[in-house]
Amino acid sequence: MDTVILKGVVPKIGRILRIYREKTGKKQGEIARKAGISVSMLSQIERGIVSPSIDTLMAVCRVLSLDPPELFKRVSSDSPVRVHHRGERLRNEIDGVRYERLMTSIHPAYQAELFLIEVEPGKSTTFRNGGHEGAEMGYVAAGEALLTIDSVEYPIGEGDSVYFNAHLPHQLSNRSSRTFRALWSISPPHVDFLETMETAED
Repeated sequence: MDTVILKGVVPKIGRILRIYREKTGKKQGEIARKAGISVSMLSQIERGIVSPSIDTLMAVCRVLSLDPPELFKRVSSDSPVRVHHRGERLRNEIDGVRYERLMTSIHPAYQAELFLIEVEPGKSTTFRNGGHEGAEMGYVAAGEALLTIDSVEYPIGEGDSVYFNAHLPHQLSNRSSRTFRALWSISPPHVDFLETMETAED
């Protein structure tokens, strides 16, 4: 069964598709034919009259050579305020390391991700051998850990804050007897973290 796009974003999606099509010089007939839908259907989608199924939306994006994540980024960035209440956030645990994604900004100009990380005694985060794009910042709320960055060890504890270039190899290790807990920010959002969450949920 096709999933239908939420009605609240339908006009925004339609407007973006229409503008993108017009700026690339493509006609409705050409797009509709290649996407396997009628011109009337495409017209209604662009005007925000009908809610396209996921399959239909993907087909139109494919014909327009528009990356679907880019489309949804533009839709989401229209909202100036987002609130994630307790119990509504994505959570994940991998071998004694727990992540709770508190918030993500996907605005093209200032992408960032904020999450709560907890590391049980004797456990470590996955070693980032090659690092990744962007920068990381953290504030330790409880416990102690050893932050290794490019083979240099930095002890951090409650009340400490840290910043580092995420391109460098890095890892958090808890060698104490207490759970380590910290607020952590990554800019831009780290794709590997999302993939890790998806893998753990399978």
